[in-house]
Amino acid sequence: MCYDVAYLTRKIEYYEKRFGASYGDIPFAPMYHSNGFDHMDIPVITNEEPLLIQLFSWGLIPAWVKDREKATKIQNSTLNARDNTLFEKPSFKKAAASQRCLVLVDGFYDHHWKDKQSYPFYIQQKNGASMALGGIWETWRYGEIVRNTVSIITTGPNPRMAWIHNRPKASEGPRMPFILEEVSEKMWLDPTLSPPEVSAMIGPYPEELLKDHTVDRLRGKSYVGNVPGIMEPHNYPELTTQQGNLF
Repeated sequence: MCYDVAYLTRKIEYYEKRFGASYGDIPFAPMYHSNGFDHMDIPVITNEEPLLIQLFSWGLIPAWVKDREKATKIQNSTLNARDNTLFEKPSFKKAAASQRCLVLVDGFYDHHWKDKQSYPFYIQQKNGASMALGGIWETWRYGEIVRNTVSIITTGPNPRMAWIHNRPKASEGPRMPFILEEVSEKMWLDPTLSPPEVSAMIGPYPEELLKDHTVDRLRGKSYVGNVPGIMEPHNYPELTTQQGNLF
């Protein structure tokens, strides 16, 4: 799944040029590592505002949720939306049909498991460019509270991601975020797309266009936090024989 990402680690001007949208005057805070369960605001471009970069809370809250306790609970289970149930689950089907967005990240993290121990990897574009993940969004209202929220769509993995995301207890099998190729980003925001056309766009990103390396721990006492160094390569000798040409 996709629960850890990096974003806004470059200058604002870079994102405005890369995605053809204005960042506006919202606060700018680099996130070298963000965990989805913290429900941080992440940058998105929606189909309703395709020329504006906005910050939405990660974890979609459907408009039909009526109380704050349920909103908090459901947000923990909607960080990701599986492609094969996108138009079936009540939490996602309305947004999938008409409220799609680009989630702007510099890269994402996932864990590989070996001998009951997990090892974090950082995955990014081979050319170093930031990427757009396919997302869906909702606006939730409760009294005077108005919160814009988002889920990241996941799909089946390419071969490399299938090796990395091999969590033994993952009943759904290996997954990866749905990464849009640049030429398809505007199409994803097209409000006239039918559900079959939306589903047809979703699939694994070619592994030859990505690169990855192991990084320091993202959990536990040794976690260094949201600092630039968290994205840097960190060697695990016990994986060296399997990592090939990671570095």
